[in-house]
Parts: sequence; C-alpha cells; structure tokens
Amino acid sequence: MRLAKAIVCVLPLLLIAGTVFGQLSGGSVTGTVRDEQGGVLPGVTVMLQGIDATRTIPTDETGEFRVYNLPPGPYKLTLSLQGLTTTVRENVTVEVGKNVDLQMAMKLAGVSETVSVTTEASPVVDTKQVGTATNFTSVELQSIPTSRDPWALMRVVPGVLLDRVNIGGNETGQQSGFTSKATRNQDAVWTLDGVVITDMSATGASPTYFNYDNFEEIQVATSGQDIKQPTGGMGLNLIIKRGTNQFHGQARGYFDNESMESNNVPGELAATGVTHATTDHNKQISDYGAEIGGPIWKDHAWFYGSYSIQDIRLVRRAGALIDRTQLKNPTVKLNWQATPKDMISFLYFDGFKIKNGRSPGTAGILFDAVTATYHQDNAYTDFPLHGLWKIADDHVFGPKMMVSGRFAYYNTGFVLDPIGGLNVQAGRSFTTAQSFGSINQRYFTRPQKTATIDADWFFSGLGASHDLKYGWGFRRVDSTNRDLYPGNMILAIENSPTDFQARVYREGAGANRASYLDFYAGDTITRGRMTITAGIRYDHQWGIALSSKTRANKAFPNLVPGLVFAGYDAPFKWNNVSPRVGMTYALDQSRKTVIRASYARYAAQLDTDDTVSFLNPSSSPGYATYRWVPRAGDHFVHPDEVLTDQLITAGNGFNPANPTAAASANRLDPNLKAPITQGVVIGTDRELAPNLVLQVNYSYSRTSRLFGNAAFLVTPRLGVRPGPNGDYLPGAGFSGTLPNGQPYNVPTFIPDPAKVAAGGNGFLVQNIPGYHSDYQGLEFGLVKRLSNKVMTHIGFGLNNAQEHFASKDGLYDNDGNPTPTLTEPLQSGGQFVRRSSGSGAGSVYVNAKWQFNASGLYQAPYGIELSANVFGRHGYPFPLYRQGTLPTLGADSSLQVLVAPAMDYLRYPNLWNTDFRASRQLKVGETVSIRGIIDVFNIFNANTALVRNNNIASPTFNALAQNLSPRIARLGLIIGF
Repeated sequence: MRLAKAIVCVLPLLLIAGTVFGQLSGGSVTGTVRDEQGGVLPGVTVMLQGIDATRTIPTDETGEFRVYNLPPGPYKLTLSLQGLTTTVRENVTVEVGKNVDLQMAMKLAGVSETVSVTTEASPVVDTKQVGTATNFTSVELQSIPTSRDPWALMRVVPGVLLDRVNIGGNETGQQSGFTSKATRNQDAVWTLDGVVITDMSATGASPTYFNYDNFEEIQVATSGQDIKQPTGGMGLNLIIKRGTNQFHGQARGYFDNESMESNNVPGELAATGVTHATTDHNKQISDYGAEIGGPIWKDHAWFYGSYSIQDIRLVRRAGALIDRTQLKNPTVKLNWQATPKDMISFLYFDGFKIKNGRSPGTAGILFDAVTATYHQDNAYTDFPLHGLWKIADDHVFGPKMMVSGRFAYYNTGFVLDPIGGLNVQAGRSFTTAQSFGSINQRYFTRPQKTATIDADWFFSGLGASHDLKYGWGFRRVDSTNRDLYPGNMILAIENSPTDFQARVYREGAGANRASYLDFYAGDTITRGRMTITAGIRYDHQWGIALSSKTRANKAFPNLVPGLVFAGYDAPFKWNNVSPRVGMTYALDQSRKTVIRASYARYAAQLDTDDTVSFLNPSSSPGYATYRWVPRAGDHFVHPDEVLTDQLITAGNGFNPANPTAAASANRLDPNLKAPITQGVVIGTDRELAPNLVLQVNYSYSRTSRLFGNAAFLVTPRLGVRPGPNGDYLPGAGFSGTLPNGQPYNVPTFIPDPAKVAAGGNGFLVQNIPGYHSDYQGLEFGLVKRLSNKVMTHIGFGLNNAQEHFASKDGLYDNDGNPTPTLTEPLQSGGQFVRRSSGSGAGSVYVNAKWQFNASGLYQAPYGIELSANVFGRHGYPFPLYRQGTLPTLGADSSLQVLVAPAMDYLRYPNLWNTDFRASRQLKVGETVSIRGIIDVFNIFNANTALVRNNNIASPTFNALAQNLSPRIARLGLIIGF
C-alpha cells in the first residue's frame, strides 16, 4: 500500500515534466536515534539548522531520519523529545554528493540538565559511497593557490589527466582537454547547480567559463557515478553560493604582469636568440569581481549576485602575438521558502568570452601566423534570453519523501573570426610546422532545454531502511554551425617538399539536433553496518539533421558547388539499460573503517556534430583535394595552379562524381550502437583521527563498442574493406633512423583508387569490431578537513590505460587504413593515448602512468595563512611520425604515420610544479575584513619541455615549441563584510 500510494502521488508529476541526467546539487544527513539502553526512539523531533533555512522532521518507527538535498556547508543538529534531554550536535559538515551518517543517543532529562551539547567532529567517512569522487570545499577553493578555474582542480584528481599546464592563470582563457580513467572524453558530464550544461557539440566539454568565486563547492567523480549520471566519464558538479540570513559580500582583485615574472628560457632556445621578451610568458593577468548576498525576507527568501571580469594577456612565441582573453560572468541566484514544504530557486548565469589570438590547434602546426589565429566572441540564437535560466522547486511530501523539479533553458554559442579576415588565402606547411595567411571563419549556436524531476522516498521494510530514488525526463540540444574558408576558399597544404595539395572547399552551414529521454530507479538498502545500492536506468537517444543551404566554392563553383539540404532523421536510435550495484560495510561499530565494492554499466551520450551530423552534407564544409603546383611560391593556392584532373580525395560528405547531390556521400550504420563503459571499484576508507581520513581505491573500467578514439571518429571508406585484409595496395612506406640510432621501416598502404571512387569518396561510421580500451588504477588519498588550524589534501595515482584488438577486422585508423598513426597506433595492449585537438592545443599526447598532488593550509597567528600545492606527473608521450604523402598513402595522405615502435617509446621529462601562498586578514570594525594575498607559481622556475616538433622528417624536428611557463607572483586583495 505504501508503494502504491507513493506511485500515485508522484506519477502525475513525472507525466507533466521530465528529468534528464539530474545531478546532485547537495548532500544528505541520515541517522538513528537511540536511548541509553540502545533502544530506538521514534517520534524524536530532528531539527537541522543551516546558514539559511531550517529543516525539521520526526524520526520514524525505527528511530531513523533522513534529510535530503542539503546545500553544502556546516549545520547544527538538534534532537528533542519530551522527557529526554535535548541533544545538540554542532558542526555537522555536509558535502556535495555525500551522506553524513550519525548514530545519536539521548538520555533521560535530569533536574539540572536540559540540553546536552557535543562538538564532536563530523564524520569524514561516507558509509554509503560506492564510487570515487573528490570534493573541493569552499575553504579549499579559497585558500589553496590555484589558477582559479575548474580545470585547475581536475589535475588534483587521481586518474584525470589534462593536455596543458596552467601556471598562475596563463591557460585559464582556454579550457583544457582531459581524459579520465581512459573513458571517452565525450562522456564527461558538467552540472551547474543541478542542471546538466554539457556541450553536446564539442561533447564532454564545458560550454562556458566561470567565476571561480561563485562556487560553494565542486565535486569531481571519476568512477562508480551516481545512477543519475548516464555515462562512465568524469562528472563535474559545480555548486553556486546562495544567500543567507546575514548580509555578506566582497570585492576582490588579483593581478600579475611580466614585471613580476622570472626568466626561464631554456638554453636551447636562448642559443637561437630567443629571449624572455619573445618566449611564451604572461604579459598581464587580472581577475576582478564582486558579490553580495543576504535575506530578502528573513527565514523565507534570500538572494546572491555576482559579477566578474578576467583579462588574460599572454605572449605566444608560436604565433609571435599577444593572446588576449576577456571573461565576464554575471550571476543571480534566488531562494524562496514559499511554503513549509516548498523551496523554490532561480538561477541566471552567463559566460561572456572575447579572445584575440586563439590558435586553431591544428595537429602538426606548432607555429601559427598571427593572421591565421582567431578572434572569438559570443553568439546566441534569436531568442531574447541569453545564458542559463533555471527555475526549480524542492517539495517535501512529509518526513519520508521529497521531489525536486527543475526546468532550464541555456542559450549559448560563439563565433571564431579569422584575424586575417576573409579576403586572405589560407595555407599550412607540415614540413616546417607553420601556418600562413588566414583561417576559416566559424559560427556556432548551441541552445539547450532541460526539464528535471527527481524523487526520494525513505521508508523501512524487510528489516532494513530504504532510500528509493527515481526520475524520468527529457533534454534537447540544437547545434547550428557555419564554416567558411577565406579568400578563394582553397586551403594550401604542404605535406612534404615534394607533396603539395589544394583542398577546395564549399561553405558549411548546417544544423543538427539531439534528444535524450531517460528513466532511472534505485534503492539504497541499509541494515546495520551494511549498505547495498542497486539500481537501473534506461536511456533513449536520437537525432535529426535540420534543413539548410550552403554556398559554392568561389574559384571553382561548378567543381564544388553549394547545395540545398532537406534534412533527415538519423537512421538509428540508442536504447540502453544500465544496471548499477554496490555494497559498503563498516568494519567497526563506530563506522570509522568502511570497505566498498561496486559494479556499474554506462551508456555513452550522443553528440550532435560528429555522429548525428555525419550524413548532413551541409554541416561541415565539403571539399575535394587535388594536386597543386605552387608556381608563385607564396604558400597559397592560385586557381591556375590546381590540377583539377588529378583528384586525390574528398571529404565531409562531398562526392566529386556527383557534385550537385543534396545527399551526403557518407553513411551511418543503421545498427550503430552506443559505446558502453563497465566499471568496478574496490576500496576502503579509514578515519585515522577526527577530521582525517585515509582512502585507498582500485578502479577498473572497460569501454567497448567504440567508433572513435577520444575526440576522433574512426570512419572507414565506403566500398573499401578496412584493415589488414582490406582493399589496400602497398605504399612506398617510411624508413629511416630514430634518434637513438635504431632503424625504422614502417609499411604504408594506399586505398584502392577504383574502390574509393566507386564509394563516392564517402566514409562510414560503424562500431569498430573487436576494439576496446580499458583502465586499471590504484589511488591513495589522505584528506584532513580544516581543524586545529591545519588542512591537508594528498593524492597519488598509478594509471595503466590500454587499448586492445580482439579481431584483426578492427585494426584500422581514421580512414580504415591499416597503417599505424598518431591517433590510431593499432597496437593491441599498447597505451591508450589521447591526442589533444582544438581549444588552442593540437600536439599534446595525454598519458601518464603516475601522478601526485599535495596541498596544505596552515593558519598561523595574527590572521596569517600559509598554503602550498605540489603537483607532479609522468612525462607525456613524444611519439615520432612522418607526414603522409601520395606515394605512401595515396588518398589517405593527410594521415600522420607513427614510425616509433610505440606511442610512449619516448616521453617528455616528468613534470613537477610547486605553488605557494601567503595571506593575512585584518578586521576593520565588527563586520569588515581586508585580506591581502601573495601567490607564487612555479616557485622553482622549472622550464620543463611540453611540446616539441615530433615530425622526424622535418628540418626543425625536435625543436622546442612550448615549455613550462616561468615563475610568477600574483597579488590579491579581498574586502569583505
């Protein structure tokens, strides 16, 4: 009857709204209240008081209570029952995504004692957590020296690796690429205040940049994710501050420039005439902002608002330019206790970004012409609301049930304008790793609509307590792209001193849509010291391409004409059922030592711009590539230099044999399946002392049914059988000598030209037969909450990420070619390496077998705080390659062929970086505080090599393109009240 009543109560709500990927925006407090003899106490009034609202519920017939969805922060717990002493527990610490389990006792009231107060430390062991996650509390966010963005926090998390190193904010203007435990980076999930905002075009990336001081807490989950997350990728949960019953606010400023910076030019660069003034370094970085919050109506309604401006100016040797980024973030958050059972919240957030000098991040191009970089600005749809708008209601259906509903609209996008304009040609030389002239113009709008409802129902039965979670919902994401090449719309490509190609483009102008529907249900069953979690979720994903129109190539409008496209429904729909199960057991009655184990299955999330759009011939600029005879010698293609009778290849859905076709030459397998990740976590937590916990976890994950490696789709040619037994002819191959004197001789293969033509120069997206990646990792953590003036967070991880081929039928690279490349080395049991792409970085190969991070804070006398952060990791791979040519690869000559025995045959040096902070806070009167801060980043002024030219045939092979940014000091001032 209870279950039926709950279903009848909640089902109407689920039918009128949806939930998709609803994420945790708070934590919970559970407990059992007993008397002095150990008997349970039903009917005890449990009052949990936070910095704003107060929650009050009674214990049930088993003496248990649970308070859901609490904002992170400190709470005071008060227990009262007639005839017993009122019991108060101070400093109950709630963290995002975690549960605080309290075993409370009450005693008979004496004549002289009516209140019993305990200041015992809040438990640091979560007895119900089955996965691995790292929480960054407000104290850690504000006290540890960082570059002040979420990406800077990722590198602290075991198993997470980034494609760049941020020294004092020099990379804050461009988000980092990352990989988490060898899962698809496309499966990362970004959540802001309970709303998923993940960019589904650059899938797995954040759609925006943030005001670091907005955050109350940040959680990064890497395995054993909550049932509300569909994927096995990293989950980032960002919680924005809220107003309280006290007015509070602050104004801040952080500043550094090149006068506060050291010189760390490596000797090999100094020998070529490079100086500090001309090498990579920070020109000037500033970060200013203000915030205010407080009551609108005390105990009923609260507000929080903030605004920030960041200005990041860098000198880039690779482009001989000033790379300048401006980030602006307005935020408004309102909370209203509308009724005793309804907490209504509203959020407005936007992220403005203006950037000059953004590198295209083309792999193999290390030195950009200034004119071949971008000016970036915001773009929106015509809908009048810009940014993120969210409204939510948390409704309590009594002491045992709570339902949270949310609706959000996010209007976002950006434009990339070439600094060189649209009247200048574009060219690239892979021989010298340089770009010339201008670059293509790109325009994106990516609006999202999300509705969420999540229900929690707490009850007792069958000798255990149950926390039943369930939800159902919908999300829709549109992606509109425009891509236009400059000048005569022909890109000059110099693959080698004898291989010159002209890529003739038409305009790309298309739109695609992906939709997501899900239902999940799970139960957390607790009996004594054991907790079992079991759940299942269903995900339904589908996509469509919208109608559009594109323009022809300027120089050859008949050769590569424009088109009118009618749109389509993607030929597949993904339906996935994902079970999750886990167990924890407290080894002692005090619950200070917990062991855990879990298994979970996850489905990948569908992207709009690679998969849904693959059949959309307008979504990307279709092209045909011909031989080019460069008579002018200016690195640009002139129409009379194009040998239009010597076609090399075509791409992005263009079929040279049928140039006016409105249908793409590409194909999507109608039986395409969503990639699947399965994960196992085994671990233990031990509370060594109050506020101090030791964590040890083993993680295993396996991702299969892949159709791409990291950010790249693997698309064999239509009509050409891929792999070693496919339709390929022997190429000229590559031979030579490695730097250590070892010879190499790498066979290469050319796709059968007749079969390429018969397939219309099209490509196919299909699951790669027999291919999977896996990860095994061991991570250690030592975490001490701030107490007795000390806080510590230490983490160490051992990583082993590999890729495997169970069948030779899957041994092929991006085009189906069996030649090993930098993105598809085709080595079963070899290291899984993610190559960076876009976002200003294109030649970083992400893989490390170990990583370390330690941070600490000491609160000295006189308001002085001293803190530091030490980071280290294994050097990333330095894979050696040769640029493909017509004699070696034919139509696949754009591939970069791996000539070293393995991706990690050579590695860059191990990377270490230490940052330090000293601050002092002074009180002015009763309410005003002034805090002065000095940070020093890269305190030992290391100049570790990060990027070199890895084209072994290039005359500039091994030339240093980027090293660690030099030591720099940053000053900060915060005035608060």
